[in-house]
Formats: sequence, structure tokens, C-alpha cells
Amino acid sequence: MYNVLLINVDELWLKGKNRPVYFKAIREHIRELIKAYHSDQFSCLTEDQRIVTESETPFSDETIAALLNIPGIHSILPSRQIPSDIDALEKEVIEELSLPGALDGISSFKVETRRSYKGFPFTSMEVSSRIGEGILNTFPHLKAEMRNAQLKVEIRIMKSNIYAATRKLPAIGGLPAGTGGHLISLISGGFDSPVASYLMAKRGCRQSFIFFYAYPFVGDEVKKKIIQLVSILGKFQRHSRLYVVPFGNIQDQIAKQCDIDYRTLLFRKAMIRCATLLAQRINADGLLTGDALGQVSSQTVWNMAALNQATTLPIFRPLSGFNKIEIIQLAKRIGTHDVSVIPHDDACSLFAPKHPVIKPSSSYLEKFDTRVPLDDLLKNALNESEVYDISITGEVQKSKEIKS
Repeated sequence: MYNVLLINVDELWLKGKNRPVYFKAIREHIRELIKAYHSDQFSCLTEDQRIVTESETPFSDETIAALLNIPGIHSILPSRQIPSDIDALEKEVIEELSLPGALDGISSFKVETRRSYKGFPFTSMEVSSRIGEGILNTFPHLKAEMRNAQLKVEIRIMKSNIYAATRKLPAIGGLPAGTGGHLISLISGGFDSPVASYLMAKRGCRQSFIFFYAYPFVGDEVKKKIIQLVSILGKFQRHSRLYVVPFGNIQDQIAKQCDIDYRTLLFRKAMIRCATLLAQRINADGLLTGDALGQVSSQTVWNMAALNQATTLPIFRPLSGFNKIEIIQLAKRIGTHDVSVIPHDDACSLFAPKHPVIKPSSSYLEKFDTRVPLDDLLKNALNESEVYDISITGEVQKSKEIKS
């Protein structure tokens, strides 16, 4: 258990004069998350392009695990904080390695020192050599190995203190939440859209989720599944909302009045239009889907182009070049896989044609829009949405209904 965490950021060093904005955003996210998990007072400061978080009491494993899901964090070193003295550093490292279980199964080690404070009287190489010698003298069964060492002792020499760690925990990286704009994420119960949401969260995009609930053609279990998914995805943000839009009547109207081969495409086009209405109401900057090019008939380049015409907003499709197995592997990594595999009714499959259109006619789509106006139906469905708030810890609570 550690009461000091040295947090390495990911791409913030690329940001030049805008860097303080990104550091502020990630510090605010870190503070808010720690407050949700950690009951005691703590500090969170930027030092030498890293973030040092310190508390009087140790941070729990749960808190550290949650921090690893914050976009913009590259890695976390649970550390010992040591005054700028090499003798004290050696003593603390030896104490750390003497803890019960610290060297179980370990036969080789490496000391890696980074000295951001050049006023320290020893070079990085000299520090690594001194600490490595102390380890060898105290633990003669260990051997120093520069490549493939089983244990890496990480030392960071900064202006105020030295930090020593024996674990470096990888985080999700990317950019801080909210720095990449606000997207409406069209979420469904499969593998793709949750993974797409995660990928854009890593790029700093705050997301509001929209789910098109095809009641009475599907049961309540699919809505419960969506709530489980956004509970997981909400942990990559500071706060998010889910809008559950009643969509069964709209799908029924489209299915009865369109060429059967166009059903799926027209369903999706109506969803894009409805998501755009929501974006206009809450000042979002774009839409996000889980489309992977060519995966299904509705995701051909020609159908994607037709859907682009349904909105004035950019549509982000981060999975366009992914294979299905790659998507499933990512779903397992982020924790959505086991929810996505839960069986549920799918109205799109229920209405799906045997031979869906692959290369749609723009003139047919224009004629359908004129013949079957959906604007009022879409606005009414959005007004009747159920709205859920997702907290930074993934807790989902029903909110007030959206107003027109």
C-alpha cells in the first residue's frame, strides 16, 4: 500500500503552449476520481511534466485501478518519496525490497534512473550504479541484468524529492477527458459500439450515449444490458448521460413504407438524424458509431456515405479498419465483452431483409424522405426519452426526462 503515486502522462508533452490546459484537465479528472474512492485528504500537483498525488493514508488498490482508466495517463508508479539524498534513497530501496514477498521468484533486476532535476549532484548512471551495488550487497542471490530483468527498480529524481518504485502500472494513455470535444455515441448491445466509445474516450472525447429502444419489438432485457455497458464505459469519463429513445414505432413506420432492401439503411439513417437532434440540444460536436468497413451490408463505403448525408455533423468511426477478432479482443480488455455476449432481441435483425442494399440509390433515399417525413416522429421520440446519469465510478441513476 502506497500513499504516493507518481503519474506519468501520455501525449501531453506534444502540446507545446497548450500543455497547461491539458494538465489542468487531467488533474481535475484525477482529483474527482480520487474523491470518489478515497476518503482522506490528498494533494495532486504537477512537477517536471509528471503528476504527484500524495495522501496521509495509503491509496487502495481499487483507487489505483480506477486511475488506470483515466484517459491521458500513460502509467502509474506507486512510490516511496525520499528526500534528495542518495544515502536515504539506497536505504529506502533496500527496505522496499525487504518487504515480505517483494522478491519472491525474482533472480534478476535492473535499476533505471531518470534525472529531470539536473542540480542533483550525481548523474543518472551514477545513481543506478550506486543503488544496484547496494542491492547486490544486500541480496546476493540477485544478479544485475540490463535486458529481460525480472524486476525493474524505477528511480525518478525531481527538484523537490526522489521517487523510487518497483512496479510500473500501464494505463490507457491518450488525451485527457473533455479535451477532444463532445460526441453523441450511438450505443448498442454488440461488441462494436462500446469498443468505439472506449477508443474515442482515449482521444479525449467526452460522450453522451444514445440507445434506440425498439419496444415493443424487443424486451426489457436489452435496455438492462445497455445500462450495464454504459456503466463500464462511464468509468473512462468524468460524467456522462444515456438517452434511451423509444424507437419501435419509427421502425414500424419505416418498414411498412419502404423498399424492403432499404430497411436497415433507413433505420440507421433515422438514428443518425435523431442523434443529430440530440447533439443540437446539448451542444455536442459530432457523432460516434461502431461501424467497421464491410463487416455487414449496412457498413459498405456507399452506405456509410449515404448516412453521412443525414447529418451536418462529423461521424467518427474509429473501428473502420478493424477486424472482428481485434474488436472482440479489445472488448475483453476493457471489460465489455462479457456483457456484449449476453443474448438479447434485436429489432434490426427482426426487420432485416434477405438482400439488404449495398450501394443505395440517392434518388430513392431523397424520394423516401419526401414521401415519409419523420421529423415530428423523431422529435417526439427524443422528447419521450428516458435519461440516465452515469457517475465517474460507473453508477447509473435515472435522471429527469429530456425536455423539448
